Amino acid sequence: MRSKRIVTFILLFFLLSLFIFVNLALALTVDDISSNLICPCGCGKMLDVCEMESAREMRVLIGEMIDEGQDKDQIINYFVGQYGEKVLAAPGKKGFNLIAWVAPFLVIGLGAGIIWLAIAKWALRGKIEEPKRKNTGQGQRDKKYTDKLKKELEEFKF
Repeated sequence: MRSKRIVTFILLFFLLSLFIFVNLALALTVDDISSNLICPCGCGKMLDVCEMESAREMRVLIGEMIDEGQDKDQIINYFVGQYGEKVLAAPGKKGFNLIAWVAPFLVIGLGAGIIWLAIAKWALRGKIEEPKRKNTGQGQRDKKYTDKLKKELEEFKF
């Protein structure tokens, strides 16, 4: 009976330690948030690589907000409220900004469709024009000239 308790205690210990390690691995860091923001100083760099003083201050503020227990969305929304959407590294995936995510794929698809239609039209042009040439009645006239050419070439031989 005592060995069952020891085994149960060990298993419980491992499960609890697993949850602690998972929480540590999923802990929010300053780099997780600053990689989603652009420095507002005007340099155009990502906040996590910018070396300007304003970027350092923002990273310190992000660290303080993480220590207060705020999550990623709350912190990013705070900076969007302060500086506007221009501080985001990527446009939001809603509203008018959705065009920035969808438009490249639409343009590529439209371009591929136009190229496919052009190639199909080009390839079909030869197939459509062939029957027209056969129906013009030029085959007999061509035969007459071909026969005349053969006759002249036979006479021209040395």
